Amino acid sequence: MKKRSLVGILVAFLVLYVVFFGTPLIRIESKERVIEMKASDEDYSREVEIFLPAVEENEEGIMALLKVKLVEGEGKTLLEIDDISFLKNTQESIRVSKRVSEKVTNIETSNYDIIYSIDANASVIEGPSAGPAMAVATSFALLNESLNHSVIISGYLQEDGTVSKVSGILAKAEVAKKNSIKLFLVPLGQRAQVKTETRKVCETIGLTSYCETETTSKRVDIQEEIGIEVIEVGSISEALEYFIMN
Repeated sequence: MKKRSLVGILVAFLVLYVVFFGTPLIRIESKERVIEMKASDEDYSREVEIFLPAVEENEEGIMALLKVKLVEGEGKTLLEIDDISFLKNTQESIRVSKRVSEKVTNIETSNYDIIYSIDANASVIEGPSAGPAMAVATSFALLNESLNHSVIISGYLQEDGTVSKVSGILAKAEVAKKNSIKLFLVPLGQRAQVKTETRKVCETIGLTSYCETETTSKRVDIQEEIGIEVIEVGSISEALEYFIMN
């Protein structure tokens, strides 16, 4: 009788526990689901980095780092700048690159905020030639794919996604070589460039030396002159293939 009474008490206790506190197993599963959802929400972002060849006002080539971050939002476009003065057409390049990226990926950006930031040891960066790199990085962010960092691109990005000619290609190739870049994508017709060299020529007559500066120009193949692989591309769609990780 005592055993039956104890069993009855235990059963009654378990029934009351379930009524007031619920099943422990169900609560654990529910808690795990909440944790997973929170982790997913907090980690929702995509960031892509791409090296950006540029030319300063003194016509010296520099290598900048462009970062494109994609977060859930309302279609805003943001630009973070630290110690760099941009030309007006840089902002236009961002707008064009965003529209081109939507076209080539077939993904709308209305549900995302896109944050562009450029890190460079420079005071001024040329604006137009950043467009193709911005479009490539934005496209890879939208596709959530990894990008090959040994490839760079320069050119003027058109609304239809074509890549047109820009200046400073030779200086950009030189700085790319210094930074161990393997492949430089340039606009059609720009693998060959005119290289200008100056030298000081002096002549001594009596006790007086007369000097003058001579300037010579020659047409060179960038790949042969600099020692870096150079490929001409006509559009962003064509360029994207070279940035895919093998």
